[in-house]
Amino acid sequence: MKPSKIASLLALLFAFALVAAACGSDDPVASSDDSVETDGTATDDDGAATDDGEPADDSAATDDGEMSEDFTVSQGIVEPSFIDSFNIQDSEGFEVGRLIFDGLTDFDSDLKAIPAVAESWDHEDFTVWTFNLKPGTTFHNGETVTAQSFINAFTYLASPDAASDVSYYGDVAGIEGFGDVASGDATEISGLSAPDDNTLVITLSSSNALLPSIIAHPAFSPRSEAAMADPAASLETPIGNGPYKMVGPWEHNVSISLERFEDYYGTPGNPSAVDFLIFDSLDTMYLEVQAGTLDITDVPAEQIEAAAAEFGDRNIEVSIGAYNYLGFPVNTAPYDNADLRKALSMAIDREAITQQIFAGTRDPADGFYPGLAPGGSAGLCTNCVYDVEAAKTLFESAGGIPGDKVTVYFNSGSGHEDWIQAVANNWNQAFGIEAEFIGQEFAPYLDFVQGGEIDGPFRLGWGWDYPHAVGFLEPLFKTGSTDNLSGFSNADFDAALAEFRALEDPVSPEAEALIVQMSEVLNEEMPVMPMFFSRGQIVHTDRITNVNLTAFDYVEMEKITLK
Repeated sequence: MKPSKIASLLALLFAFALVAAACGSDDPVASSDDSVETDGTATDDDGAATDDGEPADDSAATDDGEMSEDFTVSQGIVEPSFIDSFNIQDSEGFEVGRLIFDGLTDFDSDLKAIPAVAESWDHEDFTVWTFNLKPGTTFHNGETVTAQSFINAFTYLASPDAASDVSYYGDVAGIEGFGDVASGDATEISGLSAPDDNTLVITLSSSNALLPSIIAHPAFSPRSEAAMADPAASLETPIGNGPYKMVGPWEHNVSISLERFEDYYGTPGNPSAVDFLIFDSLDTMYLEVQAGTLDITDVPAEQIEAAAAEFGDRNIEVSIGAYNYLGFPVNTAPYDNADLRKALSMAIDREAITQQIFAGTRDPADGFYPGLAPGGSAGLCTNCVYDVEAAKTLFESAGGIPGDKVTVYFNSGSGHEDWIQAVANNWNQAFGIEAEFIGQEFAPYLDFVQGGEIDGPFRLGWGWDYPHAVGFLEPLFKTGSTDNLSGFSNADFDAALAEFRALEDPVSPEAEALIVQMSEVLNEEMPVMPMFFSRGQIVHTDRITNVNLTAFDYVEMEKITLK
């Protein structure tokens, strides 16, 4: 992109700065936390650090330099949608849930599936999988974790009574009989069996070499008998089997407090307690960390460059498996016209937006999944390339937008106002159309988008639940998927996906060719406009060290130590 175009957009952004508040929030703030939202939500009120406004610090290093056992670390989040494993669906829920629950598998730093509660597994033709559980692991209430605990979890996930928004993962895994329970035609999943307490057999309807990665999702964590008996209580005080347990019920819009589970089967967490403090503003979280009253936060976009200078090696940035997009209601005019969708995408200067608003801490999207996703290829979205003249031609041939006005929907308070305003500026410059912005906090916003009545471009994002390109393509674009909120349906795409699912090797040349084929369908249809691939960025206080941000965009709280 030519430098003159960067300067041009910068001038436009400056010109619109005075009216940025019109984006639909009383306190518009751009953020480094753009990751895993289909799914982050905001609260009505700021949380508080502790009763006295200071971060908990129960102890310090001993005289001989050894770390004492008891200290608390705090992280700022916005209000999660759920923290019980069967319905965790947003980045905040993942942050909390991964400490409360352990599944059969987890991921190592190379994004490969590794043992968690399962100590080993094998398979027959990638269709019949046998997981051998570590004996004697327990839930936080003392119940023993058995193979039946996993059958409970899988069955509850499928159950209509659970009404889980992530129940489709049973279909993604391909578990035989899962759909029969989901439809109400059965009460037991035929593809699950427990020959003994420490052996779980999962039979799939077809081969799926990605199963160990897919079932690392919290939805497949074991479920205690107590949680099965009282699902409502489990929503507020989940009973897990992970390294940390709930101290008391979730204090909505205030905090979620955890303490170390002393009977954990694995490596104990370093902090004796973890407090997730709930705020409705990233700006507030950032100020709290600057003041030393909160340990860890994401970084508001307007502080991205300053954070690096102020925090030094306590400013942590990593590429993560997530991206932001603007989706179209593809079955609603005028957005049912693929040429119009392409035109709107090609008129966006993604490079300028990522440089000028995010100071180069985002990567312009050139495909329908991040480049670090295994099994994929980069640069497959040619309609993501900035080309105003081609965009104008397509816009005119598509008949434009009636009334030259577009309504753009987004979740407010999570840092999206500035870049969405910049997109609208691009469209105004290219086509002369005006934008109206409608922003809502995430929970009502997601309900609205899922309701199917949206009539204009809408902002969402997706972060991988398991590390593979198809982990983006399947949930967002498969016909009938819960997370396919554009309403997109394409027989060629679905056929290529089904063919991919039948392969034994998900990163073979044949698999990659099918990923390319699916991407080419999406490039031709453009049900969404990929905007930018995300990078996670956090800062932390100087009282803690060994702070690691993963490619899943969560902090490994259990590994943190005091200086």
